[in-house]
Amino acid sequence: MSAKTKKLSSPPTVITLTLPEKEGGEGSGTLLIQRGELAHVRQFTYGGVSDITDTIKAAYIALSAVEAEPPVIPEAPKTAPKSEPRTKAKVAQEPAVEAEPTIDIPLKKGTKAVRISHLKIVGGETDAAAYKQAVLLAGKLIDGKLWDGATPIRFDDVYAVAKKMQYLTEKDLSLFTLEDFVQVGDEQPVQEARTVEETGTSVSEEVIPETVPVAASVNGSRPHDETE
Repeated sequence: MSAKTKKLSSPPTVITLTLPEKEGGEGSGTLLIQRGELAHVRQFTYGGVSDITDTIKAAYIALSAVEAEPPVIPEAPKTAPKSEPRTKAKVAQEPAVEAEPTIDIPLKKGTKAVRISHLKIVGGETDAAAYKQAVLLAGKLIDGKLWDGATPIRFDDVYAVAKKMQYLTEKDLSLFTLEDFVQVGDEQPVQEARTVEETGTSVSEEVIPETVPVAASVNGSRPHDETE
């Protein structure tokens, strides 16, 4: 390889000169000279252009000295990646439990989120209009301080309750209890009839009480004996 080719392939020299504005007299500046991965920086004072030229020459010499004996920078020790805590890994493996959906009950001021399972209709009305009516009645019960939204309630007849509460104000509702309008609490499972094995008798078996013979008189006299 010729000297000309080697010279062209070497990295360029970059000089960054910072000269703050000065107010008369000498000023101070900063010079950064860099070639490849090596650089040299120095501060200097100047009074004219000749001082700047001398500083550039000195910076070239200093950079050449650094290139002749480049500093050895030790590599930072490699650290192993931290393993995730067991608790975090365990939580990631466990499936997330879906929260029960809620419905917003409109109130006199704002709304209140109530679990869907806490508001049911058990009277047979299944249309959307009946459920919408139940939601409005639930809001009126909350405004009347009869229901807190945390206890399950059930409507037997939505439209009958709506008719009953139609003209009642919040003050009027204080004269009633929640049970006056709805069923309160979780539904109780229907108790199944006991089987024959449990009771020893058939469900259809009837206990016939001892009756007075047909021939007995009204006044309680004994019936006539055929042998008499």
